[in-house]
Amino acid sequence: MEEWFTHLVPNKFLFLNDFLLAPIAFVIIVVLAKTYANKQKDDAYKKYFVQGIIVRLFSSIVFALLYQYYYNGGGDSSTFFTYSLRLREILGENPNDFAKLVFHAPTDSFFVYKHFGLGSEFFLNESTNLVIRITVLLSLPLLNTYLLISFFFALFCYYGCWKIFRLFSQLYPHLEKEIAWASLFIPSVCFWGTGILKDPLCLGALGTLTYHFYKLVFEKTKIIRRLIVVVFCFWLLMKLKVYIILSFMPAYAFWIIFRFKETIKSKFLKSVMSPLIFIVSIGIGAIILIKIAAVSERYNLEQLVRTAKDTQNWLLYSSMRQGGSGYSLGNIEFTPLGILNVFPKAINVALFRPYLWEANKPILVPAALEGLISLYFTIRLLYKCGFIRFTKLIIINPEIQFCMIFSIIFAFAVGFTSYNFGSLVRYKIPMMPFYFIALIILSDKDKTTAEDKA
Repeated sequence: MEEWFTHLVPNKFLFLNDFLLAPIAFVIIVVLAKTYANKQKDDAYKKYFVQGIIVRLFSSIVFALLYQYYYNGGGDSSTFFTYSLRLREILGENPNDFAKLVFHAPTDSFFVYKHFGLGSEFFLNESTNLVIRITVLLSLPLLNTYLLISFFFALFCYYGCWKIFRLFSQLYPHLEKEIAWASLFIPSVCFWGTGILKDPLCLGALGTLTYHFYKLVFEKTKIIRRLIVVVFCFWLLMKLKVYIILSFMPAYAFWIIFRFKETIKSKFLKSVMSPLIFIVSIGIGAIILIKIAAVSERYNLEQLVRTAKDTQNWLLYSSMRQGGSGYSLGNIEFTPLGILNVFPKAINVALFRPYLWEANKPILVPAALEGLISLYFTIRLLYKCGFIRFTKLIIINPEIQFCMIFSIIFAFAVGFTSYNFGSLVRYKIPMMPFYFIALIILSDKDKTTAEDKA
């Protein structure tokens, strides 16, 4: 009987307890979500909140079934869960060793090797180690059940997406429906924003950081609570994927400063201060970038280039060897000018690829359709606005500016280093709500400008 319930076995993470407990948890979560939504005064909760949660929970189940039965239990999510199961075994063997492994940074490689053998390198990695430790701590109250832990990851990600929706829909209430779609219902974000992975944690933290830091600066409400949340999300992103912060903070600095400019009532003073604010924004963004990068030697320029080169070579080689979905940016000179030359290619890959004919696996088809939609709306806007007006609308609107700057920097980062469409569609989900929101606001501003001229 015991073999039917969760235990450590290679390439298996779904057991009888998943199928017994997941439906019960699903119903409880939905009932609680409906109760909460009905108590809210804002109609947005009744329109979108519960529907969004149902989509995320359903996506969690689809993700688990697909990776267990179609991919035979492979993938990072299974690996994270397997390591947490090994930690639970260690808890039964030696609670003191368990405490050292879970509550202390993994610095003693010999101690880790004693318990994980050849798998110790994966556990010693700072970002993967954090996901493993979060997973094992969640497994204790969640009855060691993969799907219940996956629900938690999905709900944390959804919280961040909901906060993105709330912030931008409050700034642009007439675009609520469109922003809801961009924030809550993009299929690939719903799918990859689940499972025991870094990605749902990162998007959840990013959305939460975006919302609460904005509220902290401009509304100055719940200061202590928001400050704690901001610090926690910043720390989590730094530990998991610091390149997200490197892409995000310069763009966010621009947004905050330009938002302050909008509060100036005098048109003359605003026009005089605009060039100064632009220069100050660039300076602050650069300082933030340098300071954050200095925290980790891994992210200085020389190391970034070396890491990118090594990652590209390995991913391209492994994709070709395994018949995978690799891509190439051509021959790259790993110099500032050489990297600048492939900048447009990397952005194109992240925003618009894989193309439909490049989706050689079923799991890539939704991403290819999203890329096609993204390409269509981008070209359509450029055609309608013209390049000059398109650029002007970005420059004069703080929200479009923030979303576009972050999306472009982030798109280059993941497009330049992923070299595999299977990895790319997962890595790029933190960018996607912001890019589509930028297109939505751009389209609205273009329409408003055209109507004013008429």
